[in-house]
Amino acid sequence: MPARYWLTLTIAVCGTLAVTGAEAAKKKSPPPVVVGCTQPIAPMCLGVRTARGATYALFDANPWIPPGTAVTVSGTVTGPSICGVPGIKVSAWSPNKKIKCRAA
Repeated sequence: MPARYWLTLTIAVCGTLAVTGAEAAKKKSPPPVVVGCTQPIAPMCLGVRTARGATYALFDANPWIPPGTAVTVSGTVTGPSICGVPGIKVSAWSPNKKIKCRAA
């Protein structure tokens, strides 16, 4: 085979592997840690209150989560925080349309 065919074949195989890798990374999203409604925690924290009444402070949420929003949050529970409740270092969050929250 001439060299140009090998180059074309190499590019096609590498492109296929790159697409497969991107799809695999998309499927490995972390499992949800908490589902609930966001609410302000005095004096300057934002937390999420679960249906069972537990409250967690949210840290490093990007983009910012507005208070009064129903969310599904994934991340790492960090233990006690400066807000007086256990904290969660947010790795991902998404709106949850199955829950109704009161306006904050």
